Amino acid sequence: MNRRDALAVLIGLSGALSFAFDTAAHSEEDRLAIKGYDPVAYFTEAKPMIGDPQYQYELDGALYRFASARHLDLFKADPDRYLPQYQNWCTAALSRGYRLVADPNNWVIHEGRLYVFGGPAGPGKFAADPAVMVSNADANYPRLPDLPKWPPQ
Repeated sequence: MNRRDALAVLIGLSGALSFAFDTAAHSEEDRLAIKGYDPVAYFTEAKPMIGDPQYQYELDGALYRFASARHLDLFKADPDRYLPQYQNWCTAALSRGYRLVADPNNWVIHEGRLYVFGGPAGPGKFAADPAVMVSNADANYPRLPDLPKWPPQ
């Protein structure tokens, strides 16, 4: 093999490795639950807190991050207690039949469950009639892949 052929092989390998690293990083980001916020903190600290990658736990294909080892242990002991309802999706949009990725800074704990919303108006709309919003979101959640994105086009 001459130098030109060897260089071509190295360039090809470099591109393949770069693609593999980009794909791995992208897929981890896609799997990151509630944008890396600690789901336990909403309950124990009454506020959103960004999680630390050193306290990470995978559940059902999603990666959850925690602000402390204590929060990670609490989650592992009872994940259903801390999981956000509807994963990363805005409860209000889902109740109206749309998909919108939630902003973890807009949230409500209602009847021991964490609900996240796409914007600051969500919690207020939820408070107006939580039973109807939850019922509608529950009905639409199984159809999530088929729902249009918010805002409507």
